[in-house]
Amino acid sequence: MQVRPMRVSELDECDRIFRLAFGTFLGLPDPRTFASGIDYIHTRFHANPEGAIAAELDGRVIGSNIAANWGSFGTFGPLTVLPEYWNKGVAQALLGPTMEIFDRWQVRDAGLFTFANSPKHITLYQKFDFWPRGLVGIMGKAATPRAASYTTGNSERACRELTGLIYDGLDVAIEIRSVEKQKLGQTIMVWGGTKLEAFAICHAGEGSEGGPNKLYIKFAAVRPGPKITERFAHLLAACESWAADRNIPRIEAGVHMERSEAYRDMLRLGYKLERSALAMHRGDHPAYNRPETYVLDDWR
Repeated sequence: MQVRPMRVSELDECDRIFRLAFGTFLGLPDPRTFASGIDYIHTRFHANPEGAIAAELDGRVIGSNIAANWGSFGTFGPLTVLPEYWNKGVAQALLGPTMEIFDRWQVRDAGLFTFANSPKHITLYQKFDFWPRGLVGIMGKAATPRAASYTTGNSERACRELTGLIYDGLDVAIEIRSVEKQKLGQTIMVWGGTKLEAFAICHAGEGSEGGPNKLYIKFAAVRPGPKITERFAHLLAACESWAADRNIPRIEAGVHMERSEAYRDMLRLGYKLERSALAMHRGDHPAYNRPETYVLDDWR
């Protein structure tokens, strides 16, 4: 077996394996229908091809993984293997090179999203020094028009300055560029004069990570300091309004429950916990998962 960079010509096959693997694990009647209308493989490859790897055996792709570079922080997924090759060391073979990618990028911390009810997955990732930290809540709400001022577009410098206040070196510019370049949705920004107060990188539409009937907040951050709760509510209202104006009925966002203040505020604002997963952190470091941190993401 060889693990090597993923090729453009293999994206459709890696996508097929992704759906088949997750659909089989979850016991779907037709595993190939998993995450219908949603795309993780093509979008993440085109966001950063150097993070994408594939496992090949006898000229056939049998698994893949994609790492994301968020400056000082890294995450990866979906890591998937053809079901007929489960329990044969393919996932471990993909994880070794993934750690080498993180080392090359010089990320300080890393994390992943996995099934909380799967000892198999948890044990696998512990072999690579990833440890359970807490639950991730996937929160949902109907999108309704709200009175909230915002702008859209690309302001990487301002976003980088804001995320750096939350966690030194955290930089999601690659996700902002990906949404803009691939037309996956929009980056929504809330300003206080010339200062960026909050922003959300949103996916929506067929072939995005949101899908055709949902706005998915891939990443959002709110400037720390007084009145952070008000800024958070303003940002979510802006995202709902943007979605409702485009007849997108649902909004979805992930929040790590270690960010307890943001989680509680989402509940207060009408969001409901729809499902949960497990966050695992390399070296058991908390990274930016602190009670007072207002960041939305889930590392799926």
